Order: sequence, then C-alpha cells, then structure tokens
Amino acid sequence: MPSISTLVTRDNIAQLLAAVSGLFTTYLWSVFSYVISGPRHAAWDFRTHYVRDMLVYLMVHQTDVGVQLFVKLTNSESQWPALTPGLQRVPQGFASRLVIPTYPLGPLPGACVWASELREVARLSEGREMHAECIVASNTFLANPDGRRGPRAILHFHGGAYVTGSVEQYRPVHLLLSQYTGLRVYGFGYRLAPHSLYPTQLYDAYCAYRHMLALGYEENEIVFSGDSAGGNLALALWQLLQKPRLFAMILVSPRVDIASSRRSWSMNASADIIQGYNINNVDDPLRKLLVPQGRPVDQRVVDLLVDPYLSSINADLSGLPPTLVQTATAEVMYDDITEFVRRAKAQNKTSVWYDVFEGGFHDFQFVPLLIPNSIKARENIGKFIHNQIALVNRS
Repeated sequence: MPSISTLVTRDNIAQLLAAVSGLFTTYLWSVFSYVISGPRHAAWDFRTHYVRDMLVYLMVHQTDVGVQLFVKLTNSESQWPALTPGLQRVPQGFASRLVIPTYPLGPLPGACVWASELREVARLSEGREMHAECIVASNTFLANPDGRRGPRAILHFHGGAYVTGSVEQYRPVHLLLSQYTGLRVYGFGYRLAPHSLYPTQLYDAYCAYRHMLALGYEENEIVFSGDSAGGNLALALWQLLQKPRLFAMILVSPRVDIASSRRSWSMNASADIIQGYNINNVDDPLRKLLVPQGRPVDQRVVDLLVDPYLSSINADLSGLPPTLVQTATAEVMYDDITEFVRRAKAQNKTSVWYDVFEGGFHDFQFVPLLIPNSIKARENIGKFIHNQIALVNRS
C-alpha cells in the first residue's frame, strides 16, 4: 500500500481518520453489493462499480484530504497528477498564479433577463480580484508564465453544481487537458452559491474571458472548456458575449436542462454519481444558486428554470464554434445532453461532434482512478483540438 504519511498533519488528523474509516466502509459495502446484486450498470466491471461508490462518498463528504487519500490508496497519481502548493515545477507540468481584476460590462444582449442583476453584480464587484492559474504540461516553461504563450489556449469552467469546486481542486483536470491538447489551460475561481447567487458566476466568467483578451489572445484563439455546471457556464458566457467566434468549445457532461424530467434521470439514478434537482429542497444546489437563504421559491424562480442561460437546451445555438460534446450512457443527464446535441446539430450543420461512451457516469473522463474509456475520452478531446488546429493550418 502506498505511504499516506505525507497526508498527515497536526491539523487534519481527525479528517484523515474519518476519511480512512469512510472509504474503507464504502469499499466493503461496494464489494458486498457487487457480489450480491451485480454491477449497477450492465457495462461495468468491478472497478467501475467501486470507483462510483467511492466518488459518491467523496462528493457527500467533501474534503481535500479524502480525495488525496483515495488517490494514494488506489496508486492513481499518474492519472490524477498533482501540483505542489507552491506551484513549482513537477514532472507533469508547471503552473503559475494569476490575479484577474474586474472588468466593466460591455453591451448586453437585449433578450438577457439577467441584465440588471449583472450590472448590479459588476457595480458591487468593483476593485475585487479573482484567483486564477495557468497550467501547461511541457518541459519548457518560458519566463513570464502568466503572459500569452503560443497561438491558442483553453479557458476551463469548472463544475461542481455552482456550489463547490475551485482552481486548486481542478488543477489535475487542467493539467490533464493540457497534456492531451498541448495547450495552456487557464482556470479561474468564480464565486459559489449560496454566498453568491446567480448571475455572479456569469459575471466572474466574463471577467476571466476579458482577462484572456488582455493577455493578448484573440477570440478565435480561445477554447471554452467546461464540465458539468461549468459546461452550462461556458454556454451562458458564449450567449452573453453574443456568440464570439471562438476557436472551439469542449463540453464534458454539460448541464443543459435544469427543468428536465427525461427518462435517463430515473433510469440511471442508481448508477450515476449525481442526483436529480429539487428546488423545493433547501439543501438543493439549484435552490442555493437561485433563491436567497430563508426565502421561499416564487414563480419568477420557477420561470427561470427554462431560461436559456441556465438551461442551454433552450438557447439559440446557431453559430456555435466547432464543439465537442461528451457524455456517457449511465449519466442521469444522458437524455438531456442527447437532445441538446440534436438541437445544436440542427442549427449548425457541420460544427458539432457528439462523443458517447457506454457505461460511463458523470464526468468519468476526469476521475482519479481509470475506468473503461477514461483514456479514450481524453484522447478524443486531444484529437478534436489537434484536428481543428490542422484545419486552420491548411486554410
């Protein structure tokens, strides 16, 4: 068993012991359920079955030490690469800190129902700075790493249902994206609910994009990449910017319909790692995003569930840049994403690619321990970007 001594500190010993106990108990239960009832999905082997159960535990008991312990115990560091706290050189790559200032809002789309809220968020955010990082998987990290290097870069919008996630937690994902695409990856720490209601997250994303332009990138040199709620945020920003001509877009298990009741939500509920929305539940992430604490759900909030900025499936999707959408058949959002792709393809004849993987659950591409098709999905992301680069170079 790999050493876990590096995880032990005076401050986190209690968390570490709780994580050891919780992961061990979860593993035993997973073994028992697999032996008695078989895998939760017909396409799963035992590894996929217990990795899913472990991830559900880690999502409920969200501690960094728990994730680190899981990575150590499964000896999966090579597939969940880490960067040192000081952001120094490591074998897999390099990272540097950035500070993103606030930027004034430009003209907003006339149909944007969030216009007044966005202007108020911008006013209240004046002088604020947002933490961000640039990560690159490369043997050569030139001086001035915050600055523009290379003709293209990825701006990644992290997932987490708008209530969790950070630049630090997503460093491994950003590094994997850089490894497979060969591009620099910028991640930013947008504000989270319930402390910050929507559309604060959209304004923070706008500032991150404006900062990319300030670094010297042109809009057609920027790739939007987002997983889960981050996919929704990427699509919302694309609408807010009035359809910029981006180099490409990568949507991994994107959240596209928060009002959905399609069949996969019930069929895949026991297999996926996320649960359905229930805005009437005070602990639901969606309620935390849209409803101030202590207030009831009113009709305006109910109407917002189909707003194109929150449910991208209802957006005017014409003019999408070259876009890769990935999902898997064990996701609760599988039917939503499939319908989103159908509508996107109907409005964009040649610019949308749909990548479906049998038996994968939500965000399986980026789990710490490999399951079937994880590598293939990452490779397909890399091939998509490389093919787009080749097309541009030939034109």
